[in-house]
Amino acid sequence: MSGIQKIRDIVDAIGNTPMVSLSDIEGIGATEHSAEFVGKLEYMNPGGSIKDRVAKHIVEQLDKQGVGKDALLVVAGPGNLAVSLSMLKRKLVCLIPERTSADRIRLLKASGVTDIVRTLDGALPGSPEHPAEIGRRIVDQHPGSVYVDEEQGVWDLEECYKELASEILEQCDGMIDALVLGVDTGNAATHLSKALRESVPGIQIVGVEPKNSAIGERNIVNPLAQRWLCEDIGRAYVPRALAPGSIDMWIQVSDSVAYSMARRLIKAGIHSGTSAGASVAAARMFAVSAGLCKRNRVVIIVGDTARNYGDTLLSDEWMLAHDLLDVHMLGDLQRKQLGQYRGASVEDLQLPAAVTIGSDDPMGAAVSLMSENDFSQVPVTGSRRRLVGYLTLSAAQALIDNGAALSSAPVKQFMLKFAGNSGGSISRSNYWLITPET
Repeated sequence: MSGIQKIRDIVDAIGNTPMVSLSDIEGIGATEHSAEFVGKLEYMNPGGSIKDRVAKHIVEQLDKQGVGKDALLVVAGPGNLAVSLSMLKRKLVCLIPERTSADRIRLLKASGVTDIVRTLDGALPGSPEHPAEIGRRIVDQHPGSVYVDEEQGVWDLEECYKELASEILEQCDGMIDALVLGVDTGNAATHLSKALRESVPGIQIVGVEPKNSAIGERNIVNPLAQRWLCEDIGRAYVPRALAPGSIDMWIQVSDSVAYSMARRLIKAGIHSGTSAGASVAAARMFAVSAGLCKRNRVVIIVGDTARNYGDTLLSDEWMLAHDLLDVHMLGDLQRKQLGQYRGASVEDLQLPAAVTIGSDDPMGAAVSLMSENDFSQVPVTGSRRRLVGYLTLSAAQALIDNGAALSSAPVKQFMLKFAGNSGGSISRSNYWLITPET
């Protein structure tokens, strides 16, 4: 027990993340001639991403500048940096793109962040919608506040990424042929490439971005940049913090490849997000194009946790709706659903209770019910909850507004009756009675 390091503060738990082999995962090291793929699991930082390291160094610089711990920080970015700064107990206003997952927004709110501004995906530098411009306006309105992002190159993050490079070299015993990482602000690519090349001059640095991103095109603004789903990597322009020559090879990865690879990683026990899926897929592409073999080692930065993507990456329904499952996963999902619902009863579907209005209920109650539930129409039931007709919101509201119907008038006077239903029951020749046991 005496050899265990004691952690006195959450900041002391940042860094020294593990490195593991990814070569045995299905679809990664597919042949005996593949390179050795290893992942640096940055999602195992306490805040769930590589941005914990950045937040730690920014806070240290703020302390040196004499900025108080209660000063307001206006933070721009996809959300991971804000999560890390909130973990370090800083007061925040967060500028977060619309693309960012709802899970990170919930986490920030649970951490006590109440001021969250959603910004446009792909807003260009200098435009009023760009986070830097919005941030400056907020700072002007709050004396003593500080604007924080990585893109502008204001913060000295060289030491931050030197520490990460040292960990990588130590864990690899200095044996590394290539580093593959997703690129967003450009800081990690700039500083890691510089630090690693000092020890391994021949190392190849591979930058990963989504399809339609324009970082690798250098000085070309891409009008389609808003059209990707993969979070935390890619820009519509080249970020200022990315030093020329930092990247030896750029690889663009489609959303479908990034998401399906991320799901493979999760299934294999690597609980990382979509940017890691893109980076692992790009590493395979690079290894093939470069003709690498087993004696070559490729290190992949696995940037953040899958737990940030409960509504997207981790949702079968969302993945299916956005056509992001590969052929094998789609087949597995279809077989799973077929097996789950073959022979099932209505009760097994766990459907929510039906919302209806009684035929003797007042028109005003029907309008309120439809408005509250955002319904355009509502079924009307008679005796023993048998369906007798339906009422539309537009018709009911118009009848009341025009004075043709009183709010207290019964629904049955104005409802649309089902065909063949002149009284209170539905013709059995046209309808089946469905029960929970059906």
